[in-house]
Amino acid sequence: SAGFQEAVVSTQSTGTMFRCTVLFVLLVSAVGAASKYRDNIPEPTRKWKYDATLDHFTYSPESAETFVLRVFEYDTHWKQNKSGPLFVYTGNEGPLESFYENTGFMFDIAPQFNALIVFIEHRYYGESIPWGSSEAAFTPDGLRYLSSIQATADFADVIKHYKETYNIEQVVSFGGSYGGMLTAWMRLRYPQLVDVALAASAPLPMMAKTAKPKQAFFQIVTSDFGAVNTRCPEVTRNGFTKLYETVKSAGFQEAVVSTQSTGSAGFQEAVTSTFKLCKPFNMTQFDHLVGWVRNSMLMMAMVDYPYPAEFFGDLPAWPVTAACNIMLDEMDESGDEMKALAAAAGLFYNGTSGTKKCFDIYEDFIECADITGCGTGPAAVAWDWQCCTEFQLATPSNNVTDMFPPLQWDPKIVGKYCSEKYGVTPDPVRASLNYWSADFRAASNIIFSNGHLDPWHAG
Repeated sequence: SAGFQEAVVSTQSTGTMFRCTVLFVLLVSAVGAASKYRDNIPEPTRKWKYDATLDHFTYSPESAETFVLRVFEYDTHWKQNKSGPLFVYTGNEGPLESFYENTGFMFDIAPQFNALIVFIEHRYYGESIPWGSSEAAFTPDGLRYLSSIQATADFADVIKHYKETYNIEQVVSFGGSYGGMLTAWMRLRYPQLVDVALAASAPLPMMAKTAKPKQAFFQIVTSDFGAVNTRCPEVTRNGFTKLYETVKSAGFQEAVVSTQSTGSAGFQEAVTSTFKLCKPFNMTQFDHLVGWVRNSMLMMAMVDYPYPAEFFGDLPAWPVTAACNIMLDEMDESGDEMKALAAAAGLFYNGTSGTKKCFDIYEDFIECADITGCGTGPAAVAWDWQCCTEFQLATPSNNVTDMFPPLQWDPKIVGKYCSEKYGVTPDPVRASLNYWSADFRAASNIIFSNGHLDPWHAG
């Protein structure tokens, strides 16, 4: 139809343009239709490593260096006639297995398209580490080759390899969250390689600082908990308040948690026992403990899937609902908002198995340049670097329109942190300039999808 003709890129071949339009229409239909949960993601039919160029954009001896980039392939539906499109997942900030094992949509619709499925790992994540050494890669000097522009160039090389090796005409890129941003940028930067892009939960306006209001992320998390039960945001807000009052009140030395079990215990013992901390609590841990609790709520909202998943941990179906119910059960039993808050937060870090006897808040949660958290392990260092250079997701909380303690995103504080840790400061405009900010009027064949519960759907 005329509307869809405007959504395609003009080419010299009318047949190619028609096929691209049909593919786009079918994918739009499939987004709404293929929503079932797959608990049987098939194993890759092939795992291989691509020799990726270290630096795509300079002409120096180092630019000729290569490193191995992991690629997972599933060709069961494609090899039957070898005429279908290439479905490519643009890897995120984590090991490739995490995304392969939790992206059932591509496998749901692959039979319909006879598609060849390929997942490409993002440089500096998982096992795709330059020089094959974390010690060499995760230094301020070694991290200089970590950027979204270098990563999309990696993806482009792998896609080109598949197109030329297997004579594939059409390519659809997929991605979620940061991977969704990458997949949209693949269509923008490499339209000759990517015909259609499906960008799920891609917070491009937030990255470009055009999302309204700025507090939208935390507001949506609050709404998600409130949708389960209106008491949950109130208990959460009061739980944070009680934690503050317990620790920072004028008489904090004598502050206690009012429970039958702790009686007149001191505030250190009260907080330690309430949050089940592995090490005795002291005042220097206060801000980190607040961040640990906040991070649990944010992460559960971001992975509030209607099925059990292990994307960020061993979580049940609808983890926000599960956490809210745990919170209210504890509240009804003890009447203590702080204990209720601690019980809900523990679900994210302990999962459904509940094997942890106590929590090491510094092992579970790492503070970084991203106010919504960076995860743990080597991936946390890589994402911290990216937020110290090209990405600034400024999402403050205010405790008025959301249930979280006030937290302002201060570019000066972030800049100081990044300068001291890596010797760099964030560039607030480069990513927007490289990727058209949030203005996609000149773009085509990009499907932006978001769930209503998704905290990123406002941006």
